[in-house]
Amino acid sequence: MRKNLYLPLNITLAVLLCFNIAAFGQTASSKYRWGKSAYISVTTKTLDGVKPLAQWIWDSGEPNPRNYYLLARKAFKLDRLPTSAIAYISAFAYADVYINGKLFERCPVNSDPEYQNYDKFDIAAYLKKGDNTITAVVQNFGVGLHSQMNARGGFFFQCKLSYPDKSIDILSDNTWKVTQAKAWDTQTAFRDTNAHLIGFLEKFDARLWPQNWESPAFNDAAWENATIIGVPPVAPWNGITVIERPRLSRKIVKPVKQWRSGNKLVYDFGVEIAGYPQFTINSKTEGVELEIGTGERLDKDGAPLLRVSSDHSERYITRKGLQSWRPYTWSGFRYFSIDANKDVEVVNVDAEFACYDYEMESTFACSDTLLNKFWEVGRHTMRINSIDTYQDPWREHTQYIAGDSRYMQLFGNYAFGKSSRLLSAYNLLSGAQSQRWRDDGAVRSRYPTDYFMQPGSSVYLVDYQLEWALMMREYFLYYGRDERIEALYPILKKAMAYYRQFIDAKTGLLANLPGWIVLDWPSTYPIEQKKIITGTNCLYYGALNAAAEMAADFGHDPKQAEEWRQQAAKIKEGINTYLWSAKDGAYLDSYGGAKIQQQSQVYAMEYGLADKAKESSMTNVITAAGKASEQSFAYRVLKAMFAHGQEQWALDYMRKNWGAQMKLSSFNGAWHEGWDLDWGSTSHAWSSGPTALLTEKIVGIEPTGDGWKTVNVKPVIGDLQWAKGTVSTVLGNIAAEWHKTGARHFTLKLNVPTGTSATVYLPTTKRKTVRVNGKMVQSKSAYGLHNSENNDTVLTIKAGVYLFDCEM
Repeated sequence: MRKNLYLPLNITLAVLLCFNIAAFGQTASSKYRWGKSAYISVTTKTLDGVKPLAQWIWDSGEPNPRNYYLLARKAFKLDRLPTSAIAYISAFAYADVYINGKLFERCPVNSDPEYQNYDKFDIAAYLKKGDNTITAVVQNFGVGLHSQMNARGGFFFQCKLSYPDKSIDILSDNTWKVTQAKAWDTQTAFRDTNAHLIGFLEKFDARLWPQNWESPAFNDAAWENATIIGVPPVAPWNGITVIERPRLSRKIVKPVKQWRSGNKLVYDFGVEIAGYPQFTINSKTEGVELEIGTGERLDKDGAPLLRVSSDHSERYITRKGLQSWRPYTWSGFRYFSIDANKDVEVVNVDAEFACYDYEMESTFACSDTLLNKFWEVGRHTMRINSIDTYQDPWREHTQYIAGDSRYMQLFGNYAFGKSSRLLSAYNLLSGAQSQRWRDDGAVRSRYPTDYFMQPGSSVYLVDYQLEWALMMREYFLYYGRDERIEALYPILKKAMAYYRQFIDAKTGLLANLPGWIVLDWPSTYPIEQKKIITGTNCLYYGALNAAAEMAADFGHDPKQAEEWRQQAAKIKEGINTYLWSAKDGAYLDSYGGAKIQQQSQVYAMEYGLADKAKESSMTNVITAAGKASEQSFAYRVLKAMFAHGQEQWALDYMRKNWGAQMKLSSFNGAWHEGWDLDWGSTSHAWSSGPTALLTEKIVGIEPTGDGWKTVNVKPVIGDLQWAKGTVSTVLGNIAAEWHKTGARHFTLKLNVPTGTSATVYLPTTKRKTVRVNGKMVQSKSAYGLHNSENNDTVLTIKAGVYLFDCEM
């Protein structure tokens, strides 16, 4: 069978040159460098350079009520349809916006009100000739949350309807009608009382809900006219940030199984999704109170665990007759339950799967079906952890700045390519915006937030701040030049200066860093943390070098760049003088400590702190330890081993450990927060390492220049027979496919888009067997032909479509 997997050379070349343009011929204009319909503006006082016309509105009650829902609506008529209808929509905290009774989108992207986000959409396709309504359900928390700032309630809507001969403005003002959504009980408890995760439990009384209120025909005469807050910028919304983004991908999914556990009717959707459970019931009587809820896991009796770390139960009180409902709060879940009741018939249960609308152009496949499943599971996990921002859908509704999101930027780059850019940019910008709260340059690891701020909490994590600087450098590698992120250079400079106060006089290393230090997850695979820690100093070394590159480039600050390089050199010297254990052939976890863990060796390898003489013994420490880091950090372990000649060990590790998780009863089709945590989420994107590694290392596509202007293509073969993959980049799709046929023959198809050049590593020392597009390479000067230190044959190529083959 395998002999048919690859065509003869002359046939293959002909097929290659006619490959589908989606995989092998696409280039990207600058217009689409952010992916489809995606961009974040600089914060100003205008909406795309134009002074706002609409007003922020609320009702006449308290400006910042606790756990409060407001209904707002505007009815209007159109005698004809506009050619475009550009709308700017904002709210605090959020608004579900409906157009003519259909949910349009939840707006805006989570905001620090000092830099308030205004979502920009063209709504023309949702309008109709005749009567129209714009309606919104606005939620105000009235308190600070784990990932939400406390400000005040408000809603903003500004839309210009454009016609060939005129334009019409639809503006939020005092002609809008508003009322409290009294169906929601404002006195419910927090879902988590300690860290205020997510928000409040919902208790909804359907008897108090105004039926058909989204309809143009609804009589809103009893509602009050909106109270004007003011035209932005107006406190607390002092800045204006315009965000263009695709509307969420929304899909209705049906349960695959259902059963009864005690008094619970349980519905299983087969895999974990993010979004909203929804139901239709027929109640014989009003006032029946039902508990509903979602869960990732089941208890011993087969009922969903609704209250693990965070409470995902809700209360619904029926009106009489047929009715449908879904919670306002989205979540990550596989299971849904609703109380069984003799007076209530459950007519239908389904769910809306809602996630960021990524472009799905990136691909991977290989000869090992298990690895293919890993790649797909990782992409699914990334999707359900991406709403309008990177988020943990189940417990936190946030992702830690650079701690989680640095992984997600990397994994998203290989799973979705350029369309992941907006979410990464938002995360970097959130970190930058947080710096306004302190004068010392510290960057918050959760933002926007103004709660759970006490010392030792997760709000300021010194290792994550270093990762923020590294994530910024990697952002340019994946997405290219970007004036929006380049403008953060002064903030980067201040963030790096923060660490100078912690330099130890004797060793020249970072010492006595404050607060909780994560590195790898400390409760399951702890690294010995004494006064001077190897991991944080390696991160500091990497961050200094990354910052120096940015200073010399868009920072236009060569003096600072040189200062950071000199500081990095001193850190490297200190690490190798004080933290290297010659007798163990490895780096200690901490100065003065006794422990040598896998993670410390990986940090030193990743940032280039060890010379070649040390790497062999360090590799032995890593491989001998086996599974000795948490699932997220295992990405870095395997990347280091792929880079240091341990390809088969890395493949076997991946198969064994990610494969074992797939066999757990708690596996829900997404990667868990950790290898086997009873309390952790069963959907956590930082554990999706294989989705990056398989394309990055097995197919071998890695960027080496900003925005993929230069790339390495260096396939890892191991025990595989073939592999192929596509990465959707800002310059176009890079596609590669390799086959190992017979005992010694190797072929590689490669498409390099316009604007990119590639260094190609072929796994052979037999240069005379190398052919490019069917022709023997005649001289060493052709394609810059040479051998690498690992005896690969190396060629440099420009944009184009290529077929390489050689004897191994």
